[in-house]
Amino acid sequence: VVVGGGVIGLTVALTLAERGMDVRVVAASFERTTSSVAAAFWFPFIVRTEPAALSDAWAIKSYEWYRELAREDGACGVEMRRCREFLKAPAPAAGWANAVEHYRALERGEHDEKYAGGYEFDVPVIAMPKFLPWLRTRCEALGVKFETRTLADVREARAFASNSERAFVVNCTGLGARRLVNDDLVKPVRGQVVYLKQDCGYGLFDDDPNALAYLIPRADCTVLGGTAQVDNDSLEPDDADERDIIAKCKRLWPELDETKVIGTNVGLRPSRTVVRCERDPADATLIHAYGHGGAGVTLCRGTALEVLAL
Repeated sequence: VVVGGGVIGLTVALTLAERGMDVRVVAASFERTTSSVAAAFWFPFIVRTEPAALSDAWAIKSYEWYRELAREDGACGVEMRRCREFLKAPAPAAGWANAVEHYRALERGEHDEKYAGGYEFDVPVIAMPKFLPWLRTRCEALGVKFETRTLADVREARAFASNSERAFVVNCTGLGARRLVNDDLVKPVRGQVVYLKQDCGYGLFDDDPNALAYLIPRADCTVLGGTAQVDNDSLEPDDADERDIIAKCKRLWPELDETKVIGTNVGLRPSRTVVRCERDPADATLIHAYGHGGAGVTLCRGTALEVLAL
């Protein structure tokens, strides 16, 4: 029984079902999840694992999966896009650089003089309004059952198993882990995005930790971001945040046309000091997989394969 209806929970459910397991997914909601708001491009963000190299390993597994999905199924909402990251200070290539099909340092003239340099790479961009329903449909085709229930304790999910005595529970509840397993290390990191009916061509983002800015082109719109407000659990869009996002994205891409803004949205990233992916020390039939921060989409398949191994 998988608890949680976001991208981690659904990907875990699919991965287990692909191996022939009898899987049920229980969640308080399958509609209003952090994953549904995600800008959703493949890039490790606001996430830490132990050991640190684990995040790159999971990310690479997910990259390979998305790349195949983009080639095989146009309905899944995944497409490969060229992106550019601009750096305030020189930095080495990413640990995953050799795993992607295109990765190179930007040359002089390819970035504003205020930046020390940057990198260009091709990565998956995932349209979550398409991808999440696609995941569920794929799960259902493999016999996965879905239950909409609010639990008081994650172990209650065992009651929904076809054989509760032999069932494993996989806790993919994100922020819900604060309540369901009393994990005070989980904290919300509020992210607001703005939708723009204008294609910026490249995915663009700035590594400035004090002015998080990114533009992610999708087939239907460009997603502008963002914010990373720790311990802010408001899901209400903030007009000041929207203005700030537009302003800093316009500095990154001066062609941005403010008259083409078509909406805004807010999600809460389930941040944790380190991602938790392990068997519960007090219950060998309970596996935890939560705390992915802003990298749930990036790490989901790698995490699911780790759960399978556990």
